[in-house]
Amino acid sequence: MNLDRFAYGLPDPQERPAAQVGHCEHCQSAIYLGDEVVELDGDLYCDAHCLMKHLGGRYVAAGMED
Repeated sequence: MNLDRFAYGLPDPQERPAAQVGHCEHCQSAIYLGDEVVELDGDLYCDAHCLMKHLGGRYVAAGMED
């Protein structure tokens, strides 16, 4: 018989797998509950870079575009 009152406690929420709530519309990576994402017209993007690539944008140096 174990008399240690802390031997059995509440389940650790970090031991449960994170709840996946969607995926990035550009790179298809998983997006989990609580992740900071970019939303546009109901679509989720993992970061601003994926959103920009999805919209066809690109990074350039000002005045140096070809």
